[in-house]
Amino acid sequence: MTKTTVLIPALAVAVSAFAARTAAAAVCVQLDQQHDTLSEPDRNAAVTMLTQTLRQEGLEVADQNCMGVYVVYHVKFGNNVNVFMQGPQGYRQASARTLEEVPALYSQMVRSLIANQPMSTVNGTVDRTNVTSNQQAPNRVEADSLWYARLGYAGIANPGTNTGPAIGLGYRYELDSLAIDLSFINLMFSSSNNNSTTGSSGSAGITGSWIKLMALYYNNPTANGSSYLGGGVSWGGTAVTSDNAGILTTYSGSGLQAELSAGYEFLRASSIRMFAQFDATLPLYRVSSTELATYPYYATTGATQYAYSPSFGLSVGLGWGRSVVRIHAVP
Repeated sequence: MTKTTVLIPALAVAVSAFAARTAAAAVCVQLDQQHDTLSEPDRNAAVTMLTQTLRQEGLEVADQNCMGVYVVYHVKFGNNVNVFMQGPQGYRQASARTLEEVPALYSQMVRSLIANQPMSTVNGTVDRTNVTSNQQAPNRVEADSLWYARLGYAGIANPGTNTGPAIGLGYRYELDSLAIDLSFINLMFSSSNNNSTTGSSGSAGITGSWIKLMALYYNNPTANGSSYLGGGVSWGGTAVTSDNAGILTTYSGSGLQAELSAGYEFLRASSIRMFAQFDATLPLYRVSSTELATYPYYATTGATQYAYSPSFGLSVGLGWGRSVVRIHAVP
């Protein structure tokens, strides 16, 4: 028997053993047709693309004698495609905006499973070769907006005590927990009269802001409503005139004002809103006085005085505008 005659059967046995070991080390791809919602052509393409992805990641793919199985299925909802994959190392789920981005998700999922790491740019499972549009430009947080009018009662703390009705108009742009509030013509009108046997006295005034900008924070927002706190600045002024036995005293001033608010907003999932709000306006200036004697003629009398005149008010507002549906998560 020649050496060649001996080597040929030995080589055949070795090749067969190597092929068997390779087949035993291979993985298989399986489509879960019971849960998959893709069309038949797209299903075939999906299996082909996943097979190609596994091979690109260094895995051998076979039809039988598998060391592990990668089971995948797809659920299409609108244009979005949700991909579910179960591999020997665990389970992954992700979403693509279009069917064309599914191969990129395959790449991320397979890398994540092999490395036993979450899908992330940190560990390299997501890079510029397989990033999806969802990951490049995530959806913006939903926001809604409304115009509103409010009516209430307010008072000027100094000089004296003057109270009266308050009005305001505004616009809010709201996220779940934050909002920007821009309001106009926030005014309070006051007047009082006091007659006695010795003379008469009375006062009239107006205070408020022409424009106000605030940021609001909603505490534990739900679809039904939420309490909130706010702070901001405004530009406004104060003018109060009193008549005391023929002496007119006018306090006036204008400038920048600090604004604080606390309230509760109802029906946050509705296009019609209601809210109750307490406001404190803290001027960053002082008002100055001018005295005029009315008898026998108008004449300036007395020295100029200065006073700090914060105002406080409580109002109820009604708003209308665009709304988004809010779902409160139950822990």
